[in-house]
Amino acid sequence: MKFHGAVCDKLGHDDISFQYHKPDLDQRPSADRFEIRLQRKEGRGGYTIVVDNSGIQKPIRLLISYDWPPSPQHVAEVFDQVCDVTFKELEGNWQRVLAEVRLRAQCSVSEKDAVGYVTKRLLGLKAEAIERLGQPLVFGSVKLEIASAGFAGDSLENPKREILLEVLREDPSNLYLEVMSQWSQFPDPTQIDLRSVRPIDREPREYVEEARDFLQKHVLALGT
Repeated sequence: MKFHGAVCDKLGHDDISFQYHKPDLDQRPSADRFEIRLQRKEGRGGYTIVVDNSGIQKPIRLLISYDWPPSPQHVAEVFDQVCDVTFKELEGNWQRVLAEVRLRAQCSVSEKDAVGYVTKRLLGLKAEAIERLGQPLVFGSVKLEIASAGFAGDSLENPKREILLEVLREDPSNLYLEVMSQWSQFPDPTQIDLRSVRPIDREPREYVEEARDFLQKHVLALGT
């Protein structure tokens, strides 16, 4: 497929795998669905590129994920290059309606006690109150959601946020951290005001850098 070759040329790799899936045409409810998936392994990680559509009246999605990237700069370059070649090579008139960044990490905590960090540092629970719940307490989780405050000028400002901090089940001495930042064309879908339509006009690296800056400045400061 031409798109696969263009991605390989753009990224400078000729070992990117390619898969294309489209339901049988006799399955009419799914007739417009398709999925293009490109993958490349790099050490213990690698990146995946997905272009898909879940059905009629749904937008086409470009999803790029990078597991265990060598550096933030490398992620930014790959994301920008993939986005550029996708919009150039795939047919159709593109209108960007949403941008989303999800950052996931395994984090060490003081005293190697993620349960204590969640219950005592984040929730502020006293030891005796925790003990009355029953012992041993083996898991804890905190999720925060911040609604978009609306678009007022800068297309990067006021995204919707979701922050999840929880004990890593595979290793309770560490935390699992996930931060989602989402920029929607209509920040408040219940009140569509054409005067406040947010343009999705930035390069992928700018969304990633904004989300990463928020993580480093504000999320990592929780519990301190």
